[in-house]
Amino acid sequence: MDLSIVIVNYKTKDLTSGCIDSVIRNTKGVSYEIILVDNASNDGSCEYLKSRYPGIRIIENSGNLGVVKANNQGIKASKGRYILMLNSDTIVLGDCMAKCLEFAKSRSDAGIIGCKVLDKDGALQYSCYHKPNLLTELVCFTKDILKPSWDPVNYFKYMLYWKHDSVREVECLSSCFFWIDRQIIKEAEYFDENIFMYYDDTEYCVRLRERTGYKVYYYPFAEIIHLKGSRSSDLRYDSMTPVNLFRSARYYFEKNYGVFYRDLFVKLCSFAWRAEKLALSPCRSNEKVEKKYRLLDELIGRCA
Repeated sequence: MDLSIVIVNYKTKDLTSGCIDSVIRNTKGVSYEIILVDNASNDGSCEYLKSRYPGIRIIENSGNLGVVKANNQGIKASKGRYILMLNSDTIVLGDCMAKCLEFAKSRSDAGIIGCKVLDKDGALQYSCYHKPNLLTELVCFTKDILKPSWDPVNYFKYMLYWKHDSVREVECLSSCFFWIDRQIIKEAEYFDENIFMYYDDTEYCVRLRERTGYKVYYYPFAEIIHLKGSRSSDLRYDSMTPVNLFRSARYYFEKNYGVFYRDLFVKLCSFAWRAEKLALSPCRSNEKVEKKYRLLDELIGRCA
């Protein structure tokens, strides 16, 4: 079998169904399997998807194990020469899979491959980026305060200086489309299950490049649409998204830079969030401001 496609579902049956439809419709000349890992959805997802797609394998978890553990479950159950972690909120376009398979076979040093990612209106999503550092992540987590003057940081982190129209070795890729050569599992092992969600793709790319001789490639001649944000909103993670992001970022810094940089990152974020709370205080009668104020309280609490 050429390819195992792993899709994690949690209360996103319509998105997941659209994703699977696009895979079936557009994947020609590739032998593949679809492994769906359901994190205890209570919206009838499993029953619906079983009846609609009797040929796919569904792993049903009794609780929400998170994206990372679910992806590892799918990898361990897979049989393909290559493994693709595919977000449920994506739509595969054209002969994406066939092109990626051809490219993977032509590059023996390719450990991870990412394709071109588009918004639903066809605009480019910046899905490859440089390895995060203290400056880039501080900007990410305090962008409401600092973004107007610190945009150059994100400009370089997400490689906006490049047209994304050629094959290129990169440092990190988004996990919305994460094509892995099975051989690297022997050296880089599985995804780090200390992470519930977010930064798992970054951590894995960094680990692969540091531990193995394999490379991470951006391949723009295969395309998908990523309905960015749809999955998180459907999961009702609106308030928890920044909390989960921060938790994962803190772990990423500790693992890759040590306790000192982890603590420095936390302290700088806490200082910025406290300053933002102070600035918002006079406007708390506004419902949106109050919601942001409570979120900042939650984030500051995570810094303790």
